Amino acid sequence: PKASERLKIEMRQEAGKAWTSNLAVQLSAVSTLVAGSMAGSSIDTDKDEDEISPKLAMAVGGAWLGATTWAALQYRPYRSALARIKRMPYKTKRQKLIVERLAEEEINSLRKLGKRIRWYSAVTNLGASLFLIDSVKDETDAKMAANVSALLALGPLFFNYNWEDVASEQEKYKKKIYTPVAMTPILVNPFDKAESVAGLNLLFKF
Repeated sequence: PKASERLKIEMRQEAGKAWTSNLAVQLSAVSTLVAGSMAGSSIDTDKDEDEISPKLAMAVGGAWLGATTWAALQYRPYRSALARIKRMPYKTKRQKLIVERLAEEEINSLRKLGKRIRWYSAVTNLGASLFLIDSVKDETDAKMAANVSALLALGPLFFNYNWEDVASEQEKYKKKIYTPVAMTPILVNPFDKAESVAGLNLLFKF
């Protein structure tokens, strides 16, 4: 499908995929939030005199949980992108090419956004969790929760957003469209007009 058609297809499906796309980041956020709340009474004040680590963990986890919940409920980027390009003229060949190029840019920008969210989530949640691990007392439930939180913080790195998968799939379709086609026609032998020989044509079809 063309890029504009891809936007229409994904617009119809994005509400249903919103929660699953954010699941890995939300799970990481919840674990950081829980670990921070459990660490309140288990902080080693020699390492964290002001007991900042649990507050930081709860703030990081809460912020990511709130942001991803809002995104799952309200953020519909394909609908917004389609609304933007629909306002543009789509009559001449040049106008159609411009619209399709802009639609591709919208799809690719969402892939970049998804990758950034996953990395920012992993870095911030992992940092908060490691701070907790260093600050809480050994052999406590809070220590275990902090270790689990640090492990889950890496989860988003292994699970792509739907935006990334859509962009990759669209890129594959585009490569197929511009793939050269090889053919083997029967040609007349230039040295003997009465004889036919097999040839090879390489056709670039756009």
